[in-house]
Amino acid sequence: MKHYSIWLNKYSEIKNDILDELQTCRMEIDEAVKGIPYGELIKPLEKKKVEKGRMCFVDGGEGIIELLGATLYFIRASGLVLEGSGEGMKETFIRDLDMNLMDYDDHTKERVELLRDCIEFDVALKCVEEHKLEYLFLDGSLYVKARKKPIKCDEDRIYRKKFVRLLKACQKQKVNVVGVSEDSRSKLLSNYVSMKYDIDLPKFMTDSSILKLLAGNKSFRTIEFKPKSKFEADDKISDSIVASFPTAYVQVNGYSNPLRVDIADWNESMDEAIALTAELSEGSRYYGYPIPLYLVHMDAKINPKHAEWAANQLSAHIQKKDRSLYDSILGKTRRSLRPK
Repeated sequence: MKHYSIWLNKYSEIKNDILDELQTCRMEIDEAVKGIPYGELIKPLEKKKVEKGRMCFVDGGEGIIELLGATLYFIRASGLVLEGSGEGMKETFIRDLDMNLMDYDDHTKERVELLRDCIEFDVALKCVEEHKLEYLFLDGSLYVKARKKPIKCDEDRIYRKKFVRLLKACQKQKVNVVGVSEDSRSKLLSNYVSMKYDIDLPKFMTDSSILKLLAGNKSFRTIEFKPKSKFEADDKISDSIVASFPTAYVQVNGYSNPLRVDIADWNESMDEAIALTAELSEGSRYYGYPIPLYLVHMDAKINPKHAEWAANQLSAHIQKKDRSLYDSILGKTRRSLRPK
């Protein structure tokens, strides 16, 4: 009971402080937006049919099991190619899988994420080369993928090489590339607005939260803008390719959160990408997210039970062959052995 009383007392102390701080942010927003021409920033979402052609949607999943001397990772990527429409629609899945050990360091989790992105790029490239795509949808922001902060590791170099190779293939074959961020915590639009209209926005507010305050629960899209970061000098991604990634936000219905949509600068237009994203999201109701991207997300998701089974099988194999090696590297951590 003592722990519950401490919890309740702390909650009672902090709840009104949090409310006061958020209401202060709201007042700062209300004051700041007076200097923003609403019609220049937020526009009605015009829903229209788009000639889709052949489309591909790519996402990946990962799982990590921490062992005594190393991390065992599992990565899966899935690409869904759609051709045609209605009852005549043809669906094709392209999949890849990787699992291995990784040593511990300060960036172990980030290195696994880089490897997951690499497999996603491999699957996407295979779809581009074999299926003559009109559109390629990737989970996550293209801008973030291109401007990811470097990490000194082999996985980072492989990541950048594969991403450049995918971009060059899409540019050469004139594939429209679209990145869709499900829950963007970006402040790039707020930074853009702050610089353009010379205003200050509260620190707690992300682009999505500001847009929800401004537009409320209705469908809308924002203006198209080109993100800029402090460390970025130009649009040079590598020595062999230069590209920018125009960005916009779209809220496809009144119950969903804003989606961030990035396109490659050789795409046909942002209007087409937004219209297509909205059309693909119609069947998801309040979720407000393209259904094919949700399907590949679920297809690529790593089931924890599958990961645990594979880890147990590997441990049993190594234990049988070399017990001392198992005890020193593949043994379970104390945390996983802790009595329930």
